[in-house]
Amino acid sequence: MKKNTIIRLTILLLLIATLTGVLLLPALVSNDADLSVGTIDPTTGQAPEGEDIPVTDTEDKPDEDTGLMSAGASLPGDEAYADAALTQDAKDAQNADDSAASEENGNTPEPAETKSDLLFGDLPPHPDRVTLREGFFKEPLSDTICKTINGVSYHENDTITYEDLSYLQVLYVDYEKNTRTGELICNKKIADDLLEIFSELYDAGYEICRIRLIDEYGGDDDASCADDNTSCFNYRVVQGTTHLSNHAKGLAIDINPFYNPYVTYPDGKERISPPGSEPYADRSSIGPHMIDENDLCYRLFTEHGFKWGGHWKSLKDYQHFEKP
Repeated sequence: MKKNTIIRLTILLLLIATLTGVLLLPALVSNDADLSVGTIDPTTGQAPEGEDIPVTDTEDKPDEDTGLMSAGASLPGDEAYADAALTQDAKDAQNADDSAASEENGNTPEPAETKSDLLFGDLPPHPDRVTLREGFFKEPLSDTICKTINGVSYHENDTITYEDLSYLQVLYVDYEKNTRTGELICNKKIADDLLEIFSELYDAGYEICRIRLIDEYGGDDDASCADDNTSCFNYRVVQGTTHLSNHAKGLAIDINPFYNPYVTYPDGKERISPPGSEPYADRSSIGPHMIDENDLCYRLFTEHGFKWGGHWKSLKDYQHFEKP
């Protein structure tokens, strides 16, 4: 009896095992097929012919909780950024090499120099030169200067001699904010005043178009004013008269004359000089380079005892300052 029971149990277990194997076989075959698709041949490093390597979801993604990329993850555009960085590094290295080579060859760029409007910039210093500060000095007229201005801004006369005049160099800031060197000839009585005034104007960055000797314009006051040139000595008469101007004595100076015109009324008709400066004769609105009582130029000249032509009654000479 016991023997028959054991036989029956053995047969039952064999049947169960057989049925289980039949049921699991398709699944095992399917799994083997999935594992075989897209596999790489270890000897060639390639997929079997006719097969594609499956795309797996291995893209770096932000952490769902923090929104941050995992350490070592790459960001979109990293490769392009790296290429650009390498390119810039190469440029920087090349620029450094070029700079070093330039210095070795003695080609180091020179600093910008002060621009000059000098007619007599190459003359040696006069023994009696007096310097207020660097860029600002006065000295007697040299023989070269006397010969150059004779018959141009200077004419033989009984009023003023070469010995009454001084040659000045000053620094100033032009309309483009460049530092320039200009020159003036004036009566030696006002030489110190002019040096001090132009020194303060320069420190304040006060803009002056140009400061050249009137001799560069052939002694022509109209041409000098039309060029907005600041000048002092010129042996001439007052425009429209036979009376000597204070410019003839070196005691008057015209500042930025184009923006500060000379306004007269011959025969009751307004005349504005130089031509083209008519809009600046209207002083109801003061713009750049126009002198009025609030202007630094006006304040400095009047503090030094000069009179301003803008105060005259019968005419207006907004560019003009003179000392009795």
